[in-house]
Amino acid sequence: MATLIQRQFVVLSFITAFLFVMTGVLSLGGNRIAISSSAIQQAASHISSLAILGWMGQEIPVLSETVQAQADDRTNSVTGFLFRLATNIQPGDLRSLLGRELPGMVTTEDARFVVQGKGASLADFYLEYPAHPRQVADHSQVVPIVEPKPEDATKSGETKPAPVPNSITNGKKIVYVYNSHNRESWFSETKPVGTSVDHPTRNISLISKHLSEALNDRGIGSDVSTDDIYQQLLNKKVHYSFSYAESLQVVKGATEKNKELYYFFDLHRDTAPRERTTVTIKGKTYGRILFVIGKRNKSYEKNEAFATELHELMEKMYPELSRGVMEKGAKTDHGEYNQSLSPGSLLIEIGGTENSVQESINTAEALADVFAAYYQQAEKVGKTVSDEPAKR
Repeated sequence: MATLIQRQFVVLSFITAFLFVMTGVLSLGGNRIAISSSAIQQAASHISSLAILGWMGQEIPVLSETVQAQADDRTNSVTGFLFRLATNIQPGDLRSLLGRELPGMVTTEDARFVVQGKGASLADFYLEYPAHPRQVADHSQVVPIVEPKPEDATKSGETKPAPVPNSITNGKKIVYVYNSHNRESWFSETKPVGTSVDHPTRNISLISKHLSEALNDRGIGSDVSTDDIYQQLLNKKVHYSFSYAESLQVVKGATEKNKELYYFFDLHRDTAPRERTTVTIKGKTYGRILFVIGKRNKSYEKNEAFATELHELMEKMYPELSRGVMEKGAKTDHGEYNQSLSPGSLLIEIGGTENSVQESINTAEALADVFAAYYQQAEKVGKTVSDEPAKR
C-alpha cells in the first residue's frame, strides 16, 4: 500500500513540475494565456437570464416574486448549468442528446407546434432573419392611418355610428391588450438598426389600440395599455431581456384597478419572411397570426387549449389566417410570457417586418371578429371563464 502511494506521489510531482516549467517558459516568451471575450460570451450565452435570477433569488426572495414563474430545478441549478455548458446536453431531456446525432430533433428540443397552420415552420423560430426587406407590401394599395378629427365628421355631415356599449359583456371590461416589446415596427415604417426594426410611435402598439377598439365595437369590453415598456426599461437602466418582467407589473396594475379582466393579449410582430406571414382572403391582405404558449407556466395546458380553440374557429372564419399554436419550452429564456396570470393570457404574433401597418390592422379586425364569436359561443354553452376573475 505504501509503495502505491509513493508511486502516485511521484507521478503527481512530475506533473506539477512539468506544469511549473511550461508556465515559466511561456512567461519568458512574453505569451499570455487569457480567456478571450468571445469565449466568455459563448459561455454566457448558455446561461438563461431567469436561471441567474433564480440563483440570486435564493438570497434575495423578492427577485423570484417580480420576474416570472420558476423553471425546473435541474435547469436552474449550478450543477445543471455546468453539465450543460460542458456537454451541451440538457439534464432530464433525452432529445438534447439524440438531437446532435439525429437530424430534425434539434429543432424540436425547445419548441413544437401543437397545431400547425399551412406553411408554418419551426425554422422561423430558430433562424435569425437579416434586418432588411426582401419583399414588402405593395405600398400603392396601403391605406395611411389618419386619426379623424371631430370637426371632420361635422363638416361632411356624416354621423359615425355609436359603438356598442359592451353589450355582450354587460358593460364589463374583460380583455386587456398590451405589448411587452412595444416598439416592434415594420420596414415600411422605419429603417433597421442592427437586427432591430423598431420605431418609437409607428409600432405594434398601434395594432393593440385598434384591436381594443374593434373588440369594444363588437360588444366585448376591452382596455389597452399605453405604457412604453422600452422607455421604462431605459429609465430604469434595465436590460431589454426584462421586458416581460416590466410588462408583468403593468398588467398586474391593470388587474388591481379592474378585477373583471381575464383575457390578456400581448401582441408582437414576427420576423419571418413575408411569404410565411401574409395571406389574402377574399381580396384583402392580412398579416398572419401565430399563437405562442410558454411552458414555464405550470398551467400552460389551459392557455394552450384556449389558443387552440381560437385557432380552430379562425380557420373556419378566416382560412389560413392562423399559422398555428406553438409551444416554447422551459429552456427558452422568457418561456412563461406572463401567461400564469390567467388561462386567458396569450402571446400573439401578428404579421412580420415585411407586412404593412394596414395589413396588421386588417388582422386586428379579424381577430376581434373571431374572439367575439368565441366568447358568444362559450357563453351559450356555459364554458366562459370570464366570470371567475376572483379565482386568479
